[in-house]
This record gives sequence, C-alpha cells and structure tokens, in this order.
Amino acid sequence: MKRNTEPQKYRISLFLLISITIILFTAVSLSSEILSSCYLFITFHKDEKKVAEKILSQFTEIVGSVNREVGFYPDISEKINLILCHSKKDFKEYILKFRNLPENSEAFAIPQKALIIIRNPKDMQINSNFFQVLTHEYNHLLLHNIAKDISIPLWFDEGFAQYFAKQWDIKREFMFVKNGILGNLLDLNLYYYNYPEYQDQIDIFYMQSYYTFKYLIHRFSKEKFQDFLDALQNSTDFERTFFEIFEISLGSFIIDARNSIKTHAILTIFYSGFGLFWILLPLLLLIAYIRKRLLGKKVEEVWGEEEESDKDFPPKENGL
Repeated sequence: MKRNTEPQKYRISLFLLISITIILFTAVSLSSEILSSCYLFITFHKDEKKVAEKILSQFTEIVGSVNREVGFYPDISEKINLILCHSKKDFKEYILKFRNLPENSEAFAIPQKALIIIRNPKDMQINSNFFQVLTHEYNHLLLHNIAKDISIPLWFDEGFAQYFAKQWDIKREFMFVKNGILGNLLDLNLYYYNYPEYQDQIDIFYMQSYYTFKYLIHRFSKEKFQDFLDALQNSTDFERTFFEIFEISLGSFIIDARNSIKTHAILTIFYSGFGLFWILLPLLLLIAYIRKRLLGKKVEEVWGEEEESDKDFPPKENGL
C-alpha cells in the first residue's frame, strides 16, 4: 500500500518556514540595539550607534525647548519610542505597515503608541534638517497628548508641528507667495483626515497649514492660543471648543486665513519689489553717471581731434 506523504511534506514545509522566520527575527534582533534616557527609547542598527547617541542627547533639549514654548509639560512616565531606520527600504516598509503617507515623508509619528519612526540622516533629502524633522514629530505627539480624546484637523496638526519646529525659510516663503499669487490654494476643510493626492498639492497643503496656524496665533495672541490648548485637555469636540475660545467658527476662520494669504502674497510682492527698487536705485544712478562721464570723455576726444584737424588744414578764403 502506497503511503500518503502529502501531510508529511506539509509539516516539513511549515517547519522550514518557522525556522527561517526565527532565524531572520534573530538576525534582526542581533543587528539592533537600544538606548534610553528619561524621555526616550531609541532602537537602531548597531552600525548607527554614534548617530543614536547624538539623537538621544539632543532629544532632551528638544523636549525641554518645545514644552516651554508651547506651555505644556506632559507626563513623562511613558517614554517615547523612536525607531531609527537603517535604510530606505526599512522606512518604506514601516510606512506601508502603519499608514498611508506622502512619498517623500522623512518621518512619521503614531501618537496612540507614543512612537516616532524616522529615516536615517544619510537617506534624507539634502535640504532636510534631521533635528527639525525630529522636533516636528515630537510636536505631533505633544499635541495629541494635550488633546487625547479629540479628532484634530490635519491642517492644525501639521501647522502646529511645523510652527513649533520652526520649519520655515526664504525658499518656502517664495514658493508660498508664488502659489498665493497664482491662486493655487486649497480648501483645508477638504483635508480634515487625509493628505491631498498629488505631491504639488501636498507641498501647498503643508505651507498653507503652517501659515493658517501662524495666522491663528497672530490674530488672537499667544495667550488666547494657550487658553485654547488648556480647553482642549477637557474637550471632546475640536470645532465647538474652537468657537468657544476664539468666537468664530472653524469654517469662517479658514476662509479668513485664506483671504489673508492672498493679501500676504500681494504685499510681499509689493514690498519686496519696492525694496529691491531702492536697493538698485543707487547702482542704477552710478551706472548712469559712469556712462555719462565715458560719453562726455568720448565727445571731448572727438572735439580735440576736430580742433587738431582744423589747425593742420586752415580754411580757404573765398575770392570775389
């Protein structure tokens, strides 16, 4: 009688699969190390120990600085977990596993797990500042620690993170003004939970979120904003709390902020152009003066040549 070997083959295959999984897990574990401080657990590849040590020392300063500026000091009994990715592939796998984010994301935070996953500095874009990115992600965790039971609009979340990470420069200002002039602005209400679909819209979304958040603080003052953060700690409805503190609906505020962006863009173009004119004016006058002197000198040379010519060939007298 022929024996049925199929179950046995299946058991062997399953055994091999489990063995390979254990070996791979062990290899990953052996290549990873962990460091910790009063605020942070950081998991990293063993080859990145110096980078991890620097992150650990800087993170304490980041936490202290941001907490003071925001005016909120969260409970530090639960440490933040930071995963420093060893390669681009590692980071991409985390993005696919946890959430759908823009392709060029440098890092992301998962507030429910007090977790930050960040690219290796060597894999970041040239113009990216690693510690600004890290501060940005900490700001997400801080905001969700303040407003634990609230659904926060994505523009507010990203605006808060960028503002307190000081992620603004002349290049972003130029791009922002250009899009404001061209009318390439978004309705932030349409992106309450999700990012825009296309990369150019994502870039505008981030810049518009930053400006809208900054406009909120400048319009109502830092003290009023602090009152809002205090109210969020005991709130379950972001929009209602927003109206109670700022006495304007969230929708109306977003419209006002968008109109302010257009005014900001026009004034920036005007003042930058006006300032540029006054900067260039002395240079233009100097160029005109030099040109006039050179032209005058050339005329003098021509006149001199004509005088010499007259001496060599005196005019003839007309006979009658």
